[in-house]
Amino acid sequence: MQHQVLPLSLRMTAFLLSGMSKPFPGLTARMFYRLYCTPPAKKLRASHEQLRDTARVEQVSVSSYAFDNTPLSITTYRWGSSDKKILLHHGWGGSPFHFKQLIGSLLNAGYEVIAYDAPAHGLSGGKRTNLVQWSHVLEQILQREGQLYAIIGHSLGGLNAALTLSRKDVHAPRLVMLSSALSAPVFFEETFRLFRIDRVVMPRLLSLIRHKLKDDLAEMDLHLYVNKIKSDRIFIAYDRTDTLVDAQEVTAFLQQYPSIQSLLINGEGHFRIMRQEPVIKGVLSFLGQ
Repeated sequence: MQHQVLPLSLRMTAFLLSGMSKPFPGLTARMFYRLYCTPPAKKLRASHEQLRDTARVEQVSVSSYAFDNTPLSITTYRWGSSDKKILLHHGWGGSPFHFKQLIGSLLNAGYEVIAYDAPAHGLSGGKRTNLVQWSHVLEQILQREGQLYAIIGHSLGGLNAALTLSRKDVHAPRLVMLSSALSAPVFFEETFRLFRIDRVVMPRLLSLIRHKLKDDLAEMDLHLYVNKIKSDRIFIAYDRTDTLVDAQEVTAFLQQYPSIQSLLINGEGHFRIMRQEPVIKGVLSFLGQ
């Protein structure tokens, strides 16, 4: 994560957690965990609602976790019809309709496009969610859809897709990651630094994650799995102006894995990369190879 200024909505929260962290590490860990399991609510724009209205919408039921069979309703969207199916996976606080320009280009190129609202997003069920649940839900969606042509993920959606293809018994011939972080542990470390939370809280947080999610934060790191991603071809696009994903970190990562195709742009940052013309052309070229 690069240098950034916290939005006003988070400044008071950061101030509170920072002040509480040393005297009350357990309580701070629980509050931090709750905060980062609660995605921000965002209203769809009129153009996004119009795109939604053109989709074939379906509600599917999946289990909430590998260790919890509580049903969870997931809303899926489908455009076009083809034997080449592309699954889109939005980021934290995002929406499938943020892929609007890319969806149009994919349909024009003859692909079928599938997407879904992640848990606690859009029309899907749940009030809170996390990367462990996202991976379990994606695994079930992939099993339902059968053979795909590619997965395209933005931000946390890209990291989740790569980790799921690494840690679960699922496969995708092609994987596209747009402005995707590489490591959940690094993200948490950087957030602690940004919030000025005392280091004494981290062991409590790690223990809470293991207890609640039956998983280890340290395992949610793509550096551990890059050679285990069950995808035949991988493409990464990222932006020098991104304030959420460090371009230098991604560049260093790619230098270790030359088989991964990549595109570095000077664009409009983290959230607009999906509508940048060089990126759309790069994705279509990669898919057509």
